[in-house]
Amino acid sequence: MNQRMTELKKGINSFQLKLLGLIFMTLDHIGLYICHTMDRNLLRIIGRIAAPLFLYVTINSISHTRNKIKYILRLYIAHILICLTTTFVTTAGKEQFGSHTQFSILSTFLYTAIFICIIEKIADSPKNITIRNLFLFSIVIGIIIIPIMVMLLFSRFEMLYQIFLPNILIVPYSPLFILMGICWYFAKERKKQVIILAFFSCLSLIGTQLSARLNIWITMGFFTNSQFFMILFAPFIYLYNGRKGKSMKYFFYIYYPVHIFVLMMIGQ
Repeated sequence: MNQRMTELKKGINSFQLKLLGLIFMTLDHIGLYICHTMDRNLLRIIGRIAAPLFLYVTINSISHTRNKIKYILRLYIAHILICLTTTFVTTAGKEQFGSHTQFSILSTFLYTAIFICIIEKIADSPKNITIRNLFLFSIVIGIIIIPIMVMLLFSRFEMLYQIFLPNILIVPYSPLFILMGICWYFAKERKKQVIILAFFSCLSLIGTQLSARLNIWITMGFFTNSQFFMILFAPFIYLYNGRKGKSMKYFFYIYYPVHIFVLMMIGQ
């Protein structure tokens, strides 16, 4: 028993992992908004660790939370607040920030959590086509279809619906990132999770190369020159000890938009 407790204390807990994520994310955004030299590429490569790191924290939080619906609701509210704040600041300061609006990566994590819950609910009774399963299926259809219909019919309100009903097809890092998170969640074993990370990293590299060499237009933020380097997150999967550590969850939600505003101001 004591040996087991000692093993658990080793490595990095969830809080420490998120702190590392903040460092990698900040370096990435320094390269994006401030640095315009050769060092920029290095910063952006190191920054590729941040997104899979926070995705990994998300799927582990879903695994350990007692109330998944409450967790999803918290992600959704945080996503809306961050997007509204960012939209207000960038709209009020167009001269400083330009017209570009940053949408929250929390929408990617939100859909990952939603689909994990839906898959688990359906898996509880795979042989029974119940009203509940039909309802869950309708949610999946709604997640995919409704944003597209709104985009086509109400293009004037594009910014607003992207906040309250983010289009799953254009979430940050694409639906493939959501799929990677779902695979991680159900894989459980760390060796399998590293293999999944390697697969999606190579998929990004292959897609990027095909796009460049064959002149095939592949959209989605997943296929970029540096996205392959999210493979650098692999060692952290083995370092994670499964423990929660300190909370301070609201600090991370606040830091995300604030550090972007500060870096954008410095860059301008």
